[in-house]
Amino acid sequence: MKTSLLSIQPVEGTNEFKVLMVIGDNRQQFTFTVEHPEQESFTVIGGDINFCKFFRFNQHISAKVGDLVGQFEQGKIVELPVNVGNFYTPEAAMERQSNFCQRERV
Repeated sequence: MKTSLLSIQPVEGTNEFKVLMVIGDNRQQFTFTVEHPEQESFTVIGGDINFCKFFRFNQHISAKVGDLVGQFEQGKIVELPVNVGNFYTPEAAMERQSNFCQRERV
């Protein structure tokens, strides 16, 4: 199923962002947090537990959404909506992973 990121909205006074996505024909909203550990040069971006559970077999989508939230938080222009990949069922995701691993061994 085609999956798109529709909007990223900061939650005023927090380090949180509301992320609206569409997966196939279904809309889902998730909360992301952005942390800047003191004296570190990196940023930690994380989705809420529902996001993590929903996309546990679709890490390609998780990574892309996290990257886009990070860009937005940094003040970069993120043109929305944006396609973030195809959502696979757990079975299809495992099959794709199995095929990928077999190709690497050749």
